[in-house]
Amino acid sequence: MRTVSWVLVGLWVVAGLAQPTAPVDSQAILVDGSSTVGPITEAVAADFLAQAPRARISVGVSGTSGGFRRFLASETDINDASRPIRPAEINTAKDRGIEYIELMVGLDGVVVVVSRTSGIFLDGIPVMTLGELNLLWSRESEGLITRWSQISPRFADAPIVLSGAASTSGTFDVFTAVVAGREGDSRTDYFGTEEDQLLAEQTGADPYALTYFGFAFLDHNRDRVQAIALDPRPEVIDTPPAILAEINARRAAAGKKPIVAVGGAPQGVLPSVDSIADFSYPMSRPLFFYLNAASAARPLVQAFVNFYLSEEVIGDHEFMLDVGYLPIPFELREASRAVWTNRITGTAFGGTITGFTIDDIARVYRAHAGR
Repeated sequence: MRTVSWVLVGLWVVAGLAQPTAPVDSQAILVDGSSTVGPITEAVAADFLAQAPRARISVGVSGTSGGFRRFLASETDINDASRPIRPAEINTAKDRGIEYIELMVGLDGVVVVVSRTSGIFLDGIPVMTLGELNLLWSRESEGLITRWSQISPRFADAPIVLSGAASTSGTFDVFTAVVAGREGDSRTDYFGTEEDQLLAEQTGADPYALTYFGFAFLDHNRDRVQAIALDPRPEVIDTPPAILAEINARRAAAGKKPIVAVGGAPQGVLPSVDSIADFSYPMSRPLFFYLNAASAARPLVQAFVNFYLSEEVIGDHEFMLDVGYLPIPFELREASRAVWTNRITGTAFGGTITGFTIDDIARVYRAHAGR
């Protein structure tokens, strides 16, 4: 049984390293990016270093977007990413002559959580529709929707306390794209950070708080927080008419379509190993790391990537679940290894970050791998 440590002591793996310099010798690998993928890479690096003790591997967690900025400045070898590369990042890579290899390493779900002692839901059932989440997080709600009862009479008349991923995070990108229909479209009056453990601790201590992060941080904080079941129907809303009218007036001024409310009883899906794996959970997503193709020429990088993509690592269900994530299906693990073996550069997803089913992902990524 492989033991996964969340705090790696005495190793050359440093989570959250602040702005490390570019590698200066063949024994260094610099990784930055997603705080969601970071724990996987840290755990893989810990096992790899048992075989290559002279290697130095630093793993930063400046967020997917923050990590891409460094990666596209040729400051790092690998960018951990909780979403596919975006169009602007694709264009930057092209302009700067940077070739990259897109490697899929796992599955995750963005989970929406509240305290285990939450007082938000008057009937005691923690469930929300995507429409209610859109109202809660909408840019147009800022300064207007400040109490839970303004969203639904199912919720307490208590102040809303929000936190979540920083805008540099791939989790932020995925959450806003799914909830608001447009990446980055979010109210700003919330506490945002890349420190997912802090989000869990703060939310667990406040009965009227809500946050979101990757599935692993739910799994490791179930004594503090509980997941909200998500209903994918955006129209199932019973918001007071005056509130909805004001929101839609603001949306019209911003050139957005109105929110349509038809009412009804929410029937949500909880995040679980099974619901994330089959994408019945509305915010399931694949996880990646992007490798600078120039770095791939270095023997140490080759050994590390070979180790990372092996069946003994990303194909090991116990290892992946211990870290808090799910293995991708075998056909996708084979596709990822084919992309690496054949040094296939570019992205399978063309800048699209959401809207895929697991079958879509398999079809598109396997085609990219030539399989």
